[in-house]
Amino acid sequence: MSGGATQRGRGALALTAAAGPDGPLAAKVKGFYDLYGETGIKQGVPDGNGGWKGGFYTFEDGKADEIFVSFFGTNNPYAALQDISSSFRSLTTKPSLKPGKIKSFPLEATLEEVYLGTLKKVEFTRKIMAVDNSITTESVTFTIDLKAGTPDDTRFVFEKSGNTTPATEQGPVIYTLKTVPHPVFERDGADLVYTAKLPLCDALSGTALKIKTLDGRMLSIPVVQVVQSGTKAVVPGEGLPTLEGGKGDLRIVFDITFPKTLSETQKSILKSAFFLPKSLTDRQAGAVKTYMSAFKHDTEGWAKGFGPSALSPGK
Repeated sequence: MSGGATQRGRGALALTAAAGPDGPLAAKVKGFYDLYGETGIKQGVPDGNGGWKGGFYTFEDGKADEIFVSFFGTNNPYAALQDISSSFRSLTTKPSLKPGKIKSFPLEATLEEVYLGTLKKVEFTRKIMAVDNSITTESVTFTIDLKAGTPDDTRFVFEKSGNTTPATEQGPVIYTLKTVPHPVFERDGADLVYTAKLPLCDALSGTALKIKTLDGRMLSIPVVQVVQSGTKAVVPGEGLPTLEGGKGDLRIVFDITFPKTLSETQKSILKSAFFLPKSLTDRQAGAVKTYMSAFKHDTEGWAKGFGPSALSPGK
């Protein structure tokens, strides 16, 4: 088949399809095309009177842009292609889910756990979607590496571990460290605070504090100066570890307790101690020596029983 015949054949098929394959217009168009070719279809044939008759199909090149715009909504072929691609993507892409809610819980730890470090296991029950899209629950266990000296309010975050719903993705589960109260120490950052309750006699005459540390050691802290309620002392390096490798301090705060009652003899002896001259006469020095000998006598003295005396709290 020649090139011209091929072109005429394609034109006939297109026109036949446009007019309907079985209609009378289709048959008429095909007949004109077979007799007169493409020119006859577009312009018709001479009618013998100087005019033309027929002509079933015309196409003006200037209207191509209008047809493109009316079909695609734009005269930019790249924009039209982008719109078509977006339409196909919208058919195959799942809609994005909203972020899930944050689930927050306290992580309680003892002061000993914070001091030494430990692994904490926590259990969380979350909602999940079953295969049939129903909502069910499951329990999961998280392991938290609590390093020695971890500060309070440290957050341990488990991303995408929370509840699942049809409209949201799994949100994070967050545990925030809270050190529980301790019977002996208070936590202040990396420092430990110890309240030393002393009877008045120890506050005045001195003593040695016995403090058991969180790792089981026994500290002996000498008190050689007169102390009063609110007096503070610092023992460096006996606090909590820090994540940087150092240690905080042990801060001691004194709380002095007074006896509820004193006998007249006790009051007189206290006064004699406070009023004792710095320079004693021989007779005064002898009297003091006699008193101290009686006080410290192995069998008759009362020095060893001084702790639970009337100068101790509650007496």
